[in-house]
Amino acid sequence: MLAGNVFAFQAAKPAPAADEGGGLWTWISYLLLAAGLIGLSYFLWQRSKQAQPDGEQTDVEDGQPWTAAHHDVDGDEEIAWFRGSKKPKKQKKVVGPKAERRSGDDRRAKTRPSRASKPRPSLASVDTLTAARAYQEKLRKYQYSQLPVHSFIQITEARPFDKLPVGYDPDLLSAVDQAHDENEEEEAFRELAVKILAKFKTRNAVEGLSQMALYDLSANIRSKAVTALAEFDHESVFETILLACADPTREVRAAAARGLFRLSFDRAEAWKRIINTDDKFRISMAAKAAIESDILRKSIDRLIHQDMKIAYETFALVALVLKAGEVQPIIDVFKATKDDRVRLALIHVAAVVAEPDSIEAFKALGEECYSDEIKERLKDLEEIGEAVAA
Repeated sequence: MLAGNVFAFQAAKPAPAADEGGGLWTWISYLLLAAGLIGLSYFLWQRSKQAQPDGEQTDVEDGQPWTAAHHDVDGDEEIAWFRGSKKPKKQKKVVGPKAERRSGDDRRAKTRPSRASKPRPSLASVDTLTAARAYQEKLRKYQYSQLPVHSFIQITEARPFDKLPVGYDPDLLSAVDQAHDENEEEEAFRELAVKILAKFKTRNAVEGLSQMALYDLSANIRSKAVTALAEFDHESVFETILLACADPTREVRAAAARGLFRLSFDRAEAWKRIINTDDKFRISMAAKAAIESDILRKSIDRLIHQDMKIAYETFALVALVLKAGEVQPIIDVFKATKDDRVRLALIHVAAVVAEPDSIEAFKALGEECYSDEIKERLKDLEEIGEAVAA
């Protein structure tokens, strides 16, 4: 400061004459200024050396020690506090075996809950689960009891239908004779007879076409006769078309299947008419045709249909098969199905029909693993068989 004042004083003075020696004071001021700067630098160096320990650096801005802990932890905490952040503190990165052990513990903690945090089923939850299962079982039994098949307790008489008239047309009578002539070898004449019979919707025309559909040597003639019968769409043609479904020729079976699909009358009544005949041969032939044509297997699941008409049609079909003594296909379906409602329905039909052979076949199923309800119904069926035998 002294050197500065001297220098300023010399600068403010008027320029001295050459003989006054003014250059001496200028050089003195320069020396004082330099000495002051050197002294100030030395003073600051000594002070910083006393305040800072060895081996540490000083922050340029605030003079605080620049250590790793200060930079990584304290600085982040101050910034997080300043911003109002809720971030947790950064943990120090640990390297080595301890880090691997810690990371393994962390992974197990994330993937596997602790024993204290595992939910334990309380007594109330167990009671609720038991009640729910009991309710479902009760609902299932209620649903079965509400199915239409449960209300079928007997095989009633089939409703009568209007029979076709007898025709006396000469062409018709000639075609009927041609249909029954076993010595006629010319296929063209027999095919012509089929066309003539198809034009007359009469009782004797149905008889002639049925004869040709079942016994003609030509599969072509048989299939055409079946198609003509299906076009009549009358109850009297049902049994013939059903038997044609078991024809050895694929062409005739296809024509019979199409014919059954086109029939519009109630097929449940048609099944019952065959049962009501009490003709063992006719019942057996109809049942075998239903089995061989796969009609039975495709229909059994419809026993538990909600539509009463559909369920009753299958009920009558299964009753016909049991009446014929063809029990094994029914037993095979009973074992294969996964639906207990179908099993209960089959047991119900067997109880209604009450055939000793079918009851004995169902009796043997009691030893297999079924639900308690199925076993109970099988025991009831066995009691029915004992009552029938007595």
